[in-house]
Amino acid sequence: MTLLPRSLLARTLFAVVAALVLSQAASLYLLHEYVTAPRNAFGIGQFVSHLKTIGAALQTMSPEQQQEFIARIAEKEGIRLSIARGTERMRPAPDVPPVNVFRDRVREIFGSEADVYVRERNDPADEPARRRQALWIKLPAGEREFWVAFPRGRIDRDPTTALLAWSVAGLAIAVLATFFIVWRLNRPLAELARAADRLGGGGDPPPVAEAGPSEVRAVTRAFNRMQEGLQKSRSDRAAFLAGVSHDLRTPLSRLKLELEMLEGTIDPATRGAMGEDLDDMGAIIDQFMDFMRSEASEPLSAVSLAELARNCAERAARGGAQVTCEMEELPLVMLRPLAMQRAIDNLIGNAARHAGGDIVLRTRRDGDEAVVSVLDRGPGIPVDLVDRLKEPFTRRDAARSGSSGAGLGLAIASRVAELHGGHLDLLPREGGGLEARLRFPLA
Repeated sequence: MTLLPRSLLARTLFAVVAALVLSQAASLYLLHEYVTAPRNAFGIGQFVSHLKTIGAALQTMSPEQQQEFIARIAEKEGIRLSIARGTERMRPAPDVPPVNVFRDRVREIFGSEADVYVRERNDPADEPARRRQALWIKLPAGEREFWVAFPRGRIDRDPTTALLAWSVAGLAIAVLATFFIVWRLNRPLAELARAADRLGGGGDPPPVAEAGPSEVRAVTRAFNRMQEGLQKSRSDRAAFLAGVSHDLRTPLSRLKLELEMLEGTIDPATRGAMGEDLDDMGAIIDQFMDFMRSEASEPLSAVSLAELARNCAERAARGGAQVTCEMEELPLVMLRPLAMQRAIDNLIGNAARHAGGDIVLRTRRDGDEAVVSVLDRGPGIPVDLVDRLKEPFTRRDAARSGSSGAGLGLAIASRVAELHGGHLDLLPREGGGLEARLRFPLA
């Protein structure tokens, strides 16, 4: 089990978001170390120098001038000055980077005993209030000392909100742009995947529109050429099989007629064997004709699978097969009825030809799948030959009874199952024999 997303869109978004988060973190660190911190230190130095200038100016003023100067400073710069009386409840400001830089600068200018203070509050746990409260320093001015109060923002400018907003906005823009690009890329790929799935299931999808980036266009173009080549190959094969089958029909019919005319002139056993050979040849030609048909062209329709299977069993019984039906009624299923009939007929015919004896035809529901099984008591099929025997024109006489055939019955059944979104399983039957099981979704 993997924690990574599976789709191209999700993986691309994941990679872009991860890269942007790391990039933004590195940017914020570098911005703080090489831009924000130096600028704050420079601003703090200028502010301390300004306080020194204020202290020097106060030393040269009379009390009346000092009061006027203090009022002007408070109005223009937001700096409040008051005479230190020694009864103020102050405590040292907390140790945070901007305050520590300011404290060090103050001690450089006003001496090692100088410090930065905050006024005591009733609720020391009120952290937001502490962060908003003013900072204080004691400013010597001749024979007097003054408390200087100024907003914390003069030395502690927190750019976190702006930086976070910038990061979130950049991330959102990148995600939207990535989503748009990958969505434009995914559309032709999804269409190509659907066409490939239909083609793999035996369908005949129309050519895929060549859209998207040049690489996707190249893949689509190659797929269309491949599909065109496969269609031409199927067409040529169908034409070849149709021609051969048609050309063989006439001499085969003539041989059957001549065999009927030889009644009484040759040994009955020999005549019967010749008739069986001619029937086998006719069955092979019928399989050729079945195999060259394109089931995908048949429209889907609602079908009672049990009724269709029962009709196949009755048709096989009229041909001499011994078929027992075990039918479970199923809901109507969207099928290509002629194609499904052809598949079941081939499975019953295979069982009759290679196993003989009693054949069981069974329909049932397994979860959300419909199952059609043809069971016989023949020699079965070795497990290592199951997949191979589903290929066209493949036979393994030693695996069954040695009967003749073109090797197309299982291939036709497997192709019909795949066309309906299912598959053909060849399984050993309990007690001996073979179970040919068609499975496909009900919906």
